Amino acid sequence: MKIPKTKLLFSAVFVATVLLSCNQEKKTAPTANPNVNTSTEYHPPQPGANLTSKEEQLNYLFSHYWDNFNFSDTTKIIDSEYAEQAFVNYLSIFPAVSAEQLKEGIMDFLDQAKQEQKGFDYFKKKLDSYLYDPNSPMRSDSFYEPVLEYYTSSDKIAEDEKARYRILLDLVRKNKVGSTATDFVYQTKGKTFNKLHELQAPLILLMFYEPGCSNCEQVIKVLKEQESINQMIANKQMQILAIYPEGNLEIWNDYAANIPSNWINAVDEKQEVLNKGLYDLKASPTIYLLDQDKKVILKDTDLNALGNYLASQGL
Repeated sequence: MKIPKTKLLFSAVFVATVLLSCNQEKKTAPTANPNVNTSTEYHPPQPGANLTSKEEQLNYLFSHYWDNFNFSDTTKIIDSEYAEQAFVNYLSIFPAVSAEQLKEGIMDFLDQAKQEQKGFDYFKKKLDSYLYDPNSPMRSDSFYEPVLEYYTSSDKIAEDEKARYRILLDLVRKNKVGSTATDFVYQTKGKTFNKLHELQAPLILLMFYEPGCSNCEQVIKVLKEQESINQMIANKQMQILAIYPEGNLEIWNDYAANIPSNWINAVDEKQEVLNKGLYDLKASPTIYLLDQDKKVILKDTDLNALGNYLASQGL
């Protein structure tokens, strides 16, 4: 899948920069970024001096982030990068707050955004794009779920859209981190049928792939060449289950040589995963990491997150 270009700066250090400035005795202006027009850049309220811990400062920043934003000025919101850069910086805080605080913050943000329909529609489009689009580095079902909950009960969204969002809400709630992955039947070479829940391994890397997909081929190549992964498979610490969900046996058989021999190469001939919506396969490949009890450790993950998790476990 092609990754679209973007002019916006995803500020990974945005929160850290704000918190650092709050710990200084004297307030200093942030370092100028040559790619941002500082005259039109949004500045959220700064935590007060009485908030000394980073957690307190972060919570304040997230809770009050939009206090200085004029949601009624739809011309400024829609016709410039002012609102989008503010929005991207806001998203960068999401990983640092609790699920409860995130839900509360999103509800409050959308309540403010609905002052004007044009502004609400603008931010709705951005939320959908950044949190659900498979090409977005910020996509996250856990972040998107409270957004969908708001959408499905909002008087600002048409009924036909609500119906679509209800379907998406059902999808993102499936196979959540910490839940038991949905079982399904898969077929291996020789028409042997097995179930996911019958597979025994301390870790199971479940990968839904599409033959010929460039991203799939890149992921397969990286995993195939990763010595630590191969060692884990050899030591029976991990099993990789690669599933072709579209079920075309001819295509699957023709592509079989591209799947490493120490993986399980499988096909869902009846296409039950797709037809029953058992997993949300918005892109190829879609990767899950499961534990020995088939509990989801990582959902719709990437190789960076996988590597970080394995490293954190000393694997």
